[in-house]
Amino acid sequence: MKSRITLWLAGCAVIVLSLLAGTAMGGAAGYIVAQNQLTADEAATLNSPGFTAPQVEAEPVFNPPRVADTQSAVITEQSALVDAVKEVLPSVVTVISGGAEGTGSGSGFFIGNDGYLVTNNHVVEGADRLLVIYSQGGTAPAELIGTAPDFDLAVLKVDGEIPAVTTWGDSGELPLGSHVVAIGSALGRYQNTVTAGILSGFNRELGPLRGLLQTDAAINQGNSGGPLINLAGQVVGINTMIVRGGFQDAEGLGFAIPSNVAMKVVDQLIETGEVKPSFLGIQYQELNPQLASEAGLDIIHGALLQEIVAGTPADQVQLQPGDVIVAINGQIIDDRHPLVSELLEYVAGETITLDILRNGETFQTTLTLGERA
Repeated sequence: MKSRITLWLAGCAVIVLSLLAGTAMGGAAGYIVAQNQLTADEAATLNSPGFTAPQVEAEPVFNPPRVADTQSAVITEQSALVDAVKEVLPSVVTVISGGAEGTGSGSGFFIGNDGYLVTNNHVVEGADRLLVIYSQGGTAPAELIGTAPDFDLAVLKVDGEIPAVTTWGDSGELPLGSHVVAIGSALGRYQNTVTAGILSGFNRELGPLRGLLQTDAAINQGNSGGPLINLAGQVVGINTMIVRGGFQDAEGLGFAIPSNVAMKVVDQLIETGEVKPSFLGIQYQELNPQLASEAGLDIIHGALLQEIVAGTPADQVQLQPGDVIVAINGQIIDDRHPLVSELLEYVAGETITLDILRNGETFQTTLTLGERA
C-alpha cells in the first residue's frame, strides 16, 4: 500500500515538473521566435543603451467611493457653515423701536467700526426711540441716519466700541442652489437664531420691492433687517419679507434685498441721509420665461415696458409700451443684474445708453436720467 502511494506521488511530481518545463520551454521558444522576427536594425535599436520602452496604459480600475469620503465632504460643508456663523454672529443686533404705536423689534448688523448698522425701513418706521441689543449682551441707544422706503432699508448709528463688523458679498455672483444662512432675532425674543437653506431664486417681485433674492431658509418676524450670508461669511442679502399661510398655504418662501442693491443704497444714506433713485419714467416687469412666452418674445431677460409717463426721460426718447430694455451701457439686464439694481449705478443728470428691443429688432437710444420727486 505504501509503495503504491509513493509511486502515485512520484507520478504527480513528474507531471507537474513536465508542465513547468513545458511552460518554460514554450516561453523560451516564443521569445526565440520573436527575436528571429526582428530585423538587424530593430534588434540594434532594442539593444541600444538609450532605448526606452513605450509606456502601456493600464486598464482603468473602478474604485467605488467610500462612505468616509462622503462624510468628509459633509463635514467640510458643515464646518464652513459653522465658521461663517461664528464670524458674523457678533456683528448682528436686535433693534428695538419705540413710538406712538408701541414697541416693535427687528434685526440689524454692523457694517463698519464707525458704528453704522443696517436694518429694514419697516423696522424703524414711525419710531422716536431706538435701542440695539448686542448678540453677546449689552445695549446701546441708536440714532437714525436715514431711510429708503422704496428699498425698505435704513441706516442707524451707535457710539462706542463695536463688537464686530460684517463684510459685503456679491449677490450677483451667488449661484442658484447655493447654501445661505439667515441670522436674526426670531419673534423678537429668540436672539441669535440661525436658520439655513439655499438660494431658491433671483429677481423676485413682492409688493413694491423688485429684484429680491428668494430663499427657503426659515425667516420669521423679528428676522427683518438681519443678514443673509453665504458660506464665506459674507452678507449677500438683507432679510425683509416672508410669504406664509393664508389662502396660498405657502412654505419656505423668504425674501431678501440683494447685497449689490443694499450696498449702493446704504452708501447714499450715509453720505446724504436719503436716496433719490434715478428716474426713467416707466412702469415695467422683469422678463421671465412665462412672461416672455405670453408676450411672444424670443428673449427671456430684460425689462418689459408697460407704461411710459408723459414728460419723463423715457417719453422724451419715445420709448413705447412693449419695448424691452435689454442692456444699460452695455450691461445685460438679467436675473443677476435686474434693472432696479443697474439704475442705482447712476444718478440724476447722468446720460446713459439703452439697448431696446422693439418688434424683433434691437436699437440704441441715449437719454439723461431724471430725479424722482
